[in-house]
Amino acid sequence: MFGNGTFAARSLLTAGLAGIVMLTGAPAMAAARAPAAHGTPAATGSFKTWKAAQRAAGFRLHAPGKTFGLTRRHPILVGKCLAAGHRSKKDVYAEWDGAKKAFVALDQTNAGTPCSNFGAAKSLGTWKVRGHRAHMYGFCGRTGLPSCKSKNITLVLAWKEGTHFYTMYSNNEWRRTLVAVARSLHRV
Repeated sequence: MFGNGTFAARSLLTAGLAGIVMLTGAPAMAAARAPAAHGTPAATGSFKTWKAAQRAAGFRLHAPGKTFGLTRRHPILVGKCLAAGHRSKKDVYAEWDGAKKAFVALDQTNAGTPCSNFGAAKSLGTWKVRGHRAHMYGFCGRTGLPSCKSKNITLVLAWKEGTHFYTMYSNNEWRRTLVAVARSLHRV
């Protein structure tokens, strides 16, 4: 399906990850309705600020302190967790974009488990993030995909902190950059 590292292949891979993210959580979030009045959490919504997203989610959110020149140009999406048995929990998604299709995205939930499945990816090791073991995966190193040593691959970093689960995605960013963004998370 993918060519030998051609621009089209990289675009398809990036589009594939974006499609996975969109298919697993964002449609429910994008079908947003306005936040409920009187301070009660909204079921879903899109928000310009972290504080508004946090009120809607009903749990403490974290935002990165470092984004290495990437900019958040899209609203923060708050939706229901789509994982079986956790549909009463919330899922929050934010994305930062840059040049050459570079991006970093953060998905956080209060379900204690991922709310979506990012698909088959190669394990690239374990990193320490905020005192927790984070597992990194890459869409690379298999037939038709770029080498895992390439910068232009899609990476996934996932870890659990108590009842919260974090999944970060990146494309066209080095592993150390994704880990540094994850380590810079701070309370909103």
